[in-house]
Amino acid sequence: MRRQEGGYITLYLALTLGVMLSLIFTLIEGVRIQTIRLETEGVMDIGLYSVFGEYNRQLLEQYDLFYIDTTYGEGSPSTDLVEEHLQYYMNQNFIKEITGLMGFRDLTGLSCDNVTLEACLRPSDEQGQVLKRQIVDYMKSKKGINLVEKAAENFNLIQPNGMSSDEINARWDQAHEEIDELLENRRRQLQEEQQEEAEPAVDNPADYIRETRGTGILKTALPPGTAVSAVEIHPENYFSHRRPLKGTGELETKESMIEQTAGRVLLQEYLFEKCGYYGNTLDKGVLSYQLEYLLKGESKDDENLCRVLEDILHIRQAVNTLYLFSSQDKQAQAEALAAVISGLALMPELVEPVKLTILFAWGYAESVQDIRILLDGNKIPLGKDDNSWNTPLLHLVNFTAHLDEYRSADKGMDYRDFLEGFLYIRGEEKILERFMDICEMDIRLTSGNEYFQMDGCIEALKAKANVSSGYGYSYEITRHFTY
Repeated sequence: MRRQEGGYITLYLALTLGVMLSLIFTLIEGVRIQTIRLETEGVMDIGLYSVFGEYNRQLLEQYDLFYIDTTYGEGSPSTDLVEEHLQYYMNQNFIKEITGLMGFRDLTGLSCDNVTLEACLRPSDEQGQVLKRQIVDYMKSKKGINLVEKAAENFNLIQPNGMSSDEINARWDQAHEEIDELLENRRRQLQEEQQEEAEPAVDNPADYIRETRGTGILKTALPPGTAVSAVEIHPENYFSHRRPLKGTGELETKESMIEQTAGRVLLQEYLFEKCGYYGNTLDKGVLSYQLEYLLKGESKDDENLCRVLEDILHIRQAVNTLYLFSSQDKQAQAEALAAVISGLALMPELVEPVKLTILFAWGYAESVQDIRILLDGNKIPLGKDDNSWNTPLLHLVNFTAHLDEYRSADKGMDYRDFLEGFLYIRGEEKILERFMDICEMDIRLTSGNEYFQMDGCIEALKAKANVSSGYGYSYEITRHFTY
């Protein structure tokens, strides 16, 4: 009987043990599958954190921008390098075989077979709006969004009232043509009458100023002894003059939570923080007048500065001429001088056109004076009156010799205010393109970044990784990641 009972127990254990082992092995495989999934997700996240931790340090240090430089300091930008780095970091973080006395292996035996970048977002995408969003986010965290829109105010202040500078110069030239025509008629009359009078001539101080217009405002208004940067770049080497790399695939971008106008002001504040300009140059830059480059895009510092000053000159010419034509006292002075000049020529019919040329020349001379005041770092009033007018009529003949004789204004606009107004009305796309030029110029000066390209950088990506297990399983995972 005992042998029979033992037989029953052995048979029972054999039957139940097979079921139990089957259950245990099933549970182990279930744990293995779930561990593969969890470990892959965790390692993918760690790998992405590691890849995004390889942001360009100099770009962050100089411009507070987070971007992966896909050149990795070695040559042309390539997303292949990003894929290689992500695959490397994933394989480094997978649990390796555990070797020991018993030769145990880990539960999953995972390795990353390949990584594919399905989409990426570059700062140059969306006409530079990707770059702008990161800039705005940085400025929001630094200054908040409740900024007074000073740039918009300056834009309104620099809008000329009355005649434009082109209309002023056209009427100025027309008055000179009228004078020349009257003089020519007088010469013909003298020839027909065969009189021996001296050939009529007009000694008009406006002629001197008219000739000065062709010498360039920078040469005319620059304070004596002032050195102007003549640095020249080769624009073809930078972003705005090449076909940029584009982001690949569809990738959701972060929507800016800031209203468009305020976003433009934040962008502008950022540009003044990171870029130099006349009177406030930075040591780190290739160009000294970086903001002027943003506005004009010329290859030379002095050319950019000159073109900005010409824009200011046109605005001030309109403001100052408007004042002259509204001032009875100034018109009376101009008419008195015109009468003297016409009397000496024995041609009273010249009074009105000569008066016009004097008024236009007087407004131009005062505008050059305004430029000198700005270049000296002082302010000029928005509009002129008798107390703020600086150029006496008697100085017209040699007004450039008296440019240092002026009264600066306590209130008004300085050179920076004009730059703010110009930046506000300039198209954002062109400004952002040229800013990326400046980033490339300056970052390439630093060690290990000679191949740096803004359009070779990545802000966000979508990556797919294929993972295999030593136990015959495979797993595919896709992740979005962004700064």
